[in-house]
Amino acid sequence: MYKVGIVLFDDFTDVDFFLMYDLLGRTTDSWTVSILGTKSEHNSHLGMKVKTDGHISEVTSQDVVLITSGKRGIPEAMKDTGFMSALSLDPNKQLIGSICAGSFILHELGLLKGKPLTTNPDAKSVLQSMGGDVQNLPLVVEGNVATAGGCLSLMYLIGWLAERLFDSDTRKAIQNQLIPAGQLELFEELIATTIQSAELENSHNNKFK
Repeated sequence: MYKVGIVLFDDFTDVDFFLMYDLLGRTTDSWTVSILGTKSEHNSHLGMKVKTDGHISEVTSQDVVLITSGKRGIPEAMKDTGFMSALSLDPNKQLIGSICAGSFILHELGLLKGKPLTTNPDAKSVLQSMGGDVQNLPLVVEGNVATAGGCLSLMYLIGWLAERLFDSDTRKAIQNQLIPAGQLELFEELIATTIQSAELENSHNNKFK
């Protein structure tokens, strides 16, 4: 069983966290999921309270670490030296991912400086001004680090995670119940192609390093 830690903070984007948590929760024999933050509970942008399972410093013991997003939450989290210093991540030993503005944190930690990444389209220019090499893509993979841009790209991020740890059958088992009726083949092609393209580009970028 793999250990997956979701990093949370105040003013997180509701759909980003809850969809991520829901997707991860659709399999109970692949991984255990812990919500990690700096407080016993964090409030979402819309006022929902979510209890945490442990302190953010516990990211070091996770096999997978996923960073949620938040238009207001991310900038405030980045100003919190305690929060940022506790995020000790190792892409050589962990799979690391982010949704939307969560990539700001990975960039600020130095994991993606000078490397391709993606984010919410509305935040692209800001991240570029910080030196981010922002791609106009729903999923970008750089080594063991994946960034997804746009809330619904969580389908690609969690799909990437499932395929990295297991296989495409595990990914399908997690995702198929979410696919609109009558569009399974359409979505499967889109999801599979997006993940394959991101991994192919990752392989190409790192081949000559």
